[in-house]
Amino acid sequence: MRQELLLEFLSEEIPAKFQRKAISDAKTAITGILNDNGAIFDKVDSFVSTRRITLRIQNLLPQTKDSFQKKRGPKTTASQEAICGFLKSNHKASEDLIETDGYYYLNIENKGVAICDVIPTIIENFILNMPWKKSMKWYLEDQNTLSAFWVRPIRSILCVYDFSTIRTYVKSVGITTDNITFGHRFLSPQQIEIYDFNDYISKLEKNNVMLDFFKKREYIDREISQMAAAMGLCVKIDDDLLDEVTGLVEYPFIHMGTIDEQFMKLPSAVLSTFMKVHQKYFTLTYPDSVAAPFFGMVTNVPGTEVMYEGFNRVLRARLSDAAFFFKEDSDVTLEAYAQRLSNVVFHEKLGSIAQKIYRMMSIASTKEEHRVIALCKADLMTQMVGEVPELQGVMGEIYANLQFEKAEVCVAIREHYKPLGASDGLPVTKTGARVAFFDKLDTLVGFLGSDIYPTGSKDPFALRRAAHSIIRLLCDFDGNVLEGETLSWYITTLMTSYSDQGVALNQDTLVNVEKFLTDRFKIYVADRLNIGPDVVDSAITNVDTFCFDCKETVKKIERLKTLMDLPEFSSIKEACKRVRGTLEQNSDDLPLVSVAELSFKDENMINVQNLVLKLEEKPHDFGIITSVSSAILSAYDNVLINDPDPKIREKNFALLNRFSEIIKLHYGVL
Repeated sequence: MRQELLLEFLSEEIPAKFQRKAISDAKTAITGILNDNGAIFDKVDSFVSTRRITLRIQNLLPQTKDSFQKKRGPKTTASQEAICGFLKSNHKASEDLIETDGYYYLNIENKGVAICDVIPTIIENFILNMPWKKSMKWYLEDQNTLSAFWVRPIRSILCVYDFSTIRTYVKSVGITTDNITFGHRFLSPQQIEIYDFNDYISKLEKNNVMLDFFKKREYIDREISQMAAAMGLCVKIDDDLLDEVTGLVEYPFIHMGTIDEQFMKLPSAVLSTFMKVHQKYFTLTYPDSVAAPFFGMVTNVPGTEVMYEGFNRVLRARLSDAAFFFKEDSDVTLEAYAQRLSNVVFHEKLGSIAQKIYRMMSIASTKEEHRVIALCKADLMTQMVGEVPELQGVMGEIYANLQFEKAEVCVAIREHYKPLGASDGLPVTKTGARVAFFDKLDTLVGFLGSDIYPTGSKDPFALRRAAHSIIRLLCDFDGNVLEGETLSWYITTLMTSYSDQGVALNQDTLVNVEKFLTDRFKIYVADRLNIGPDVVDSAITNVDTFCFDCKETVKKIERLKTLMDLPEFSSIKEACKRVRGTLEQNSDDLPLVSVAELSFKDENMINVQNLVLKLEEKPHDFGIITSVSSAILSAYDNVLINDPDPKIREKNFALLNRFSEIIKLHYGVL
């Protein structure tokens, strides 16, 4: 394809966990930079692999856009000499002057420039603006200074436009661009000359580099699944692990290994977690989901007997550690571990983990909840969780089972950490959901009450995630997490518990926590229903505190969204707007009477009354809402709503007020 710009930034290995997000970040960054520089193009493709970020800009025209600028000159009261100077410097005549607000202006046209002259700026800006979770600088010997920030040191930059090599010195990283790239670091490290994208892809594949992250991921998933199936086994696919191993290899080679039988006595969660965390191995299971004594792995080079022996030796050492930790931990009760939590700091301002447990106890209501709370953090003191923190909660459940705790208690110990993120499932048991709610709410109350808030993108204590989890529990758990109490009650009770422990929270803690949760609720519902925040606001706009039913409010917003999609919505909204305006101006004349008891002589108002009575019975019938809205607009055109007769006026207001209440209750403020 002609008029194509191909850029590649080849660096040291990019951390595997950064790569997937970098694909979209790179596309967003380069698209913004191209637009800012007036480039005219069709499409941007971005690729991130183990050592390279590649950008393909298709149909990039050789000239940037013409731009227009309204340039301000001297005041209209300025001397003729100043005005003439302004015109001369911009090559304009007096008839081109535009007078606005006491100043002279000129419309200046800036002609586009050659894209090749802009490409150096595009490259520099991309390096400076590409966002990384973590980045570094390195020493530039030729400049005797440090480079710009990048995820890892850049070693070469490829730049080809319209089959031609663009050579420019990129000062921020001390590299001159060329049409050179390199193959696989170990299998094909030689230089490769590139002429366009198709040539680039073809030569990389011949040199053992699979560029496309998602194709590589799909290949690994497919190959490892097929190899397992050939053995009569299934792969326990872990999406995070699959992303990580995809990012670790330039070209994937799939292998199967064997687990020593002695380690198959370990709990399957321990086995799979140790293999994932320490070795990046996939767990294999029999068709009935029982762990099999085999594992799958991905390497960056073909396997050899020496490699396999090394893999098995390291795995044996890791699983020997796991077996030792499991035996040692099992000899101590969870109660004994829980007693050690008084020495573990939750936060310097908020006391220990043991104090957190005490506060959670203050809002629990059943024996099962109290038992779960007493044991839920105990596994933090075990050697197993100390070695692999990902097992917290999981080991608590396992050890609780070994101690013959009730099944519901065992499960709830694991579940109280859920949901860990947006994609994580909710607890299944009510006890687990309630304790999870207690845990996360205590965290919010303590931190927000101590004026510790997330700032910008930084949220070191995961307060947004805690709030998001609370909202999901309130909205989506199949049961009532609040158990008849208000959210305010839980917050104030926790505040009292903090006070009993000598922790002084600010007096606005209740308001601040409820506002924080309300804001997260709005974001959650807007994302979930793919609607604007204004739609959510309209449904809860009059709520000063978090006293609304989350589940019902979500249903209310869903109904409002459906209502807004109706072709008659503009008329419905106009009727609601006119009614609201009338009621706001006459708030003192709103009698509390039944609509059925009202009597009207005017046919327009009788029609509205009959339709409002129907709406009371079927408030979710969009046809009735459309009809009553039309009738109200007709009444405004034919009836004096604000009648001089106070009795007639009060009845009119009462009828309209009832309509407004129904809409507000079931849909929000339109």
